[in-house]
Order: sequence, then C-alpha cells, then structure tokens
Amino acid sequence: MLVRLIFVLLLYSIFAIDIHASTITFLHEENVEVKLQDAVHLGTLDFAPKFIYPTATIFQLAESDTHFYLVSFKSKDYYLWTDDFSTGLEINLSNLEIKSTKYVFLSKEKWFSGELNFNNSKLESFHQIDLYYANALDSLNTLAQENDQFRAENTFNTLVWDSRSAKLLYNLAVEQFSYQFDEKWSHYIPSYAQYWQFMYKLYYQYFHTNSFKGLNKNEIKSAIESDFNNPESKLLIFHHFFNEGLSLNELNENYDFLKNDLSPREQEIAQALIQKQAIENISNAQGIDFLFGIDIDGAMEGYFARDSSEKKKVLIFWSTWDSNMVTEFYLLADLKDRFKEGYVFIHICIDAYEIPDKTRSFIYQNRVGGFHLLPEHSSAFRKSNYRKDLKIRDFPFYVLTENNGKVIETESIPLVVSDRLTSKLKHFSTKK
Repeated sequence: MLVRLIFVLLLYSIFAIDIHASTITFLHEENVEVKLQDAVHLGTLDFAPKFIYPTATIFQLAESDTHFYLVSFKSKDYYLWTDDFSTGLEINLSNLEIKSTKYVFLSKEKWFSGELNFNNSKLESFHQIDLYYANALDSLNTLAQENDQFRAENTFNTLVWDSRSAKLLYNLAVEQFSYQFDEKWSHYIPSYAQYWQFMYKLYYQYFHTNSFKGLNKNEIKSAIESDFNNPESKLLIFHHFFNEGLSLNELNENYDFLKNDLSPREQEIAQALIQKQAIENISNAQGIDFLFGIDIDGAMEGYFARDSSEKKKVLIFWSTWDSNMVTEFYLLADLKDRFKEGYVFIHICIDAYEIPDKTRSFIYQNRVGGFHLLPEHSSAFRKSNYRKDLKIRDFPFYVLTENNGKVIETESIPLVVSDRLTSKLKHFSTKK
C-alpha cells in the first residue's frame, strides 16, 4: 500500500508539474527536433526535454549564476541568454522576429558578427569577453599557420609545435591578450574556455613538457597555481583533472581529490564528464539493445510486427526511483540465463524520459541484458493500454506474452519477495 501511495504521489509530481517555473518552452512546427546544450561543454552538458509535444518542446532547468545555452534546430545553432527564470520562458522558433525583454535569442553567426546592442550591461560585457577571446584565438591560429616561427609543422591544416615555437607563441599571447572580468563567468564563456585550453596545450604539452613528471596530484595542483594567477589557474587545474582524454577511474579519483574545492558549476561539469565516460566505457556491452519510441504501445506494436522469433516475451515494467531494482535485476539475471531458450526479455522504464542518460548508465552499470524501451514522452506510461488493461500500479510488474504480443499472464510480486515469476516462466515454457 505504501509503495502504491508513493507511486501515486510520484505520478502527481510528474504530471502536475508547473511548466512555467524555471522552464523554457520552445514553440515550433510539427516534427521539429530542438536540442539544448550548455554553450561551453557541448556534448557533455546536454539537457533532455521534460515534455515533447508535436509543436512544443519543454525543458526544465536548475537555477544558475548564468543562463547561456546553445539551441539547435533545423541544422542551425543559436545562442540563448536570460537573466530571469522566475516565470519561465516561451520562445516561438517559427517567428524569431518576436523580441522580449526577458531573453536574447540570436544565431551564432550574428553573435560573432560584431557590435550588438543588447540593452543589458551584463550581457554586453559577456559578449565583449567572448568576442575578445574568439578574436585572440583566431589571431594566434592565423599566426601559427602563416609564420613558421610560431609553429614546428603545418601539415594538412594540423598545427604542431616544438618547445621553441610553443614558447614564442605562448609569450606573445601573454603580452597581447589579457582581460579582467568576474571570476564566476570563467566556466560560462565559450571562447574564454577554449582560449585557456589552448594555452594549457602550448605551455604544458609543448613548452614545459616535463612539468608534471613524477608529481602527485597535490604537487601538480600547486605547480599550476604557481605558474598562473587566479582565475586562470583554477580553470587550468579543472581542465587538467577533468578532460575527456582521462579514464573513468582517473576522473573519479580526481573528483574525490578536488570535490571540496569545486564550485557548483564545476561539480556539475565534472559529474557530467564522469557519467559520459561511464556510458562510453560500457556502451558496447554485449546483450544490451535499445528500442526507441515516443510511447510504449506504439513502440511495442512495432517491435512485435518486426520480430520473427518464436520465443515468448517477458515485459518488465520498472522505475528508476525504486531502489530495490538493483537487487531485482541481479536476481532476474539468473532467470534470463535459465529461460533464454524460451523467452526474450524486454525492459520498459516508465520514467526514463526524465533522465535518459542516467537510466542508460544504470542499465550498463548493472549489466541488465536484453532489450530496453526508454519512452521519450512524459505521458507514455500514463496513456499506455498496458497500464490501463493490466491495472499496473506496483513495480516491477512482469507481463508474459506470446511471440505475437498476446498477453498470457502477469506477475506483480518482485523476485526479492517470491519466486512466483519463476514458476510461471517454467509453466508456460512447456506450453506450445
């Protein structure tokens, strides 16, 4: 009864959510995909939609010091800036001529076109800094390409430095490019982050190539703090200990080492990198396949229509909020092995749309073999005929079907409580 009450409350929180608070609603034409990413950490900090409708996509975001995002749709990139999330934002992508005092939305091309009048002093400064470091990067790259004093090699537009050329280019950059601004912006300005990652490469990978040889983590951190002033040293320390070339174990160790020194923004980025690496490490795990679909019924109808196997199916409805699923999947793994000749197992996560990346990570980390359906729509389970017809209220919930999808039996008692599912699998595996 308690589990059922918790589930009802959870569904209420999901479906009765106030879509105006801390949300961005993009209005658009039908079948337009809208992608929202962090403007600096593309591919690492991506935001999953909270709701997807035919002509609207809604994202819910946490409060932050700065809200600056990259929005992509119809193969074009735009920047979005806002100072005020108190009542949510609504942006009509079909009519970008509409102006608002609550946000600025413009193409990347226009952002880098030159002087813009934003009527917002904070955004004016932010834009100037981003342009300044974008131009600095362009100048340094052009110099390295056109002047062989500032490079060791330029083959097929790939620049390589030796110690001499790296020193010359680095020293020139130090002399010519400097801009003081609020430290809290250091992880929000795209060109600034790119510029100092380039400086890190010149200084430590080409100029002082043995700076960290034989040093432990504390000594490396102290060396960077000695070589650079704050906030650059803090940014370079973060870049050294959290970059995409590191292994999952290294990222986890570095997070434990620095977690007390990380800002909330840095913690968010570091955790996203760790999660991304965990997924990449085990994304090739054998026996794990994903089914895709907006809703549950449509996806399963498509699956049964394509499937030519004579095996019966076991549909497992489950939820990420149930902490017992780790144990449940561990016990289920034994049944999968015992009954693999007679059954195909399909896992349906009813709330995967909320945190799809974390759901995949959970599946990989717990080696949950079989097919997995992660519905993309928030109302997929609520509107599903499986839920209505079979009165699914508790989780996990098992549904046994014929090879064509016809339901033959259900089981609502978890494996951690009873072996009734085992008995039913054994019983129906002998029936033709």
